Amino acid sequence: MNNRFRVKHGKDNRGSMSGGRIAVIGMFCALAVVAVVLIIFIARDMGRESEDTTGTSTQASAQSTEKATEKATEKKTEKKTDTTEAPVTEQPTTEEQLPDGTKYEMPSPIGSGYVLDGQIFSVACAGHSTADYYADMVNRVASKLPNKVKLYDIVAPTAFGACLSVDVQNEMAGNNQPDIISYINSRITNSKAVGVDAVSNIIKHNAEYIYYNSDHHWTVMGAYYAYVAWCRAKGIEPHTTDYFFTTYRFEGFLGSFYSLAGSPSFLEQNRDVVEAFVPNGTNDLTFIDQDGTSFDWNVIYDVTDWARTSKYNCFIGGDNPYTEINNPAVKDGSACILIKESYGNAFAPFLVDHYAHVYVIDYRYYTGNLLSFISSHKVKDVIILNNMEAIGGGRADQISNLFP
Repeated sequence: MNNRFRVKHGKDNRGSMSGGRIAVIGMFCALAVVAVVLIIFIARDMGRESEDTTGTSTQASAQSTEKATEKATEKKTEKKTDTTEAPVTEQPTTEEQLPDGTKYEMPSPIGSGYVLDGQIFSVACAGHSTADYYADMVNRVASKLPNKVKLYDIVAPTAFGACLSVDVQNEMAGNNQPDIISYINSRITNSKAVGVDAVSNIIKHNAEYIYYNSDHHWTVMGAYYAYVAWCRAKGIEPHTTDYFFTTYRFEGFLGSFYSLAGSPSFLEQNRDVVEAFVPNGTNDLTFIDQDGTSFDWNVIYDVTDWARTSKYNCFIGGDNPYTEINNPAVKDGSACILIKESYGNAFAPFLVDHYAHVYVIDYRYYTGNLLSFISSHKVKDVIILNNMEAIGGGRADQISNLFP
């Protein structure tokens, strides 16, 4: 019984285990199927996500590329536009934007002069025959100079030519100064001579205080704008007015037009101011007066206590036949001659810081031979300066006689 029992019992146990194995295998198969299905679904979702991501990235990249292209195109277009429009949008220079101080009304007679807006004018304008004679003198002098010497001719307008309109000048004088000065410059043809266009630069600044109201001279600023024009003609950089360390202001000036106009009260009550810039290199000079006496003096002399009619004489001691200024700050031995009438007095100080030696000749009083002087003093630049009232035949002859 025990053996049968055991046999029967063992047989039954084997059958039960086989059924369990089948069940387990089935369960594993089911799980495997589920796993495969899940893997498929997951893979498919990941593929979609990857596809979406790739699409988004591609789209973003495309958009970025498109924007970059648009930006580059815009920049290129902007650059092209700027280049195209530059000549149109370019702003005029500061000088071209200066206010116009030209007076378009006819001045009224007063004494032996004319008055407009509190300023006295004297009629002054030469004709073309006088201009031809003067230009011929400049060419003749230049032809006698050594080859390496350059001549600069400056014809300065008076207040009549710089401040009144050309129509007014034509009506009052039959000609106008800007046209005559331009004509003179066009007639200077010698290769060693240059006609300096000072009149254009001065007229640009005619809203400023460039001529005295009571005197026939220009102010220091009128002379300064002629100096700037000379620097341009020479090809050098002009000093600005703030370059100078020392500036003088002499109040209460009443000049030659005061008596010419009959000493009007409006000039007495509104006197001129004489301003002057001291050269940085030196303020020392030596001049020889018309009596042949030598004086040590100043380029700019303090005339605070001088008579009201004499304050323009602060510049280089006034009108003397010969003046010499040696600048120790310039070591190159350079030298120039300024041949001038009284307009040159306010001009001369601006030359000092450009040369080791500046020689000033007032051709109305000097009697020497300037050709010999130029050779012995190694002068390289000759400057002739006259205002429009001083270009007549007699003055031209006086200059020409200094170059026998």
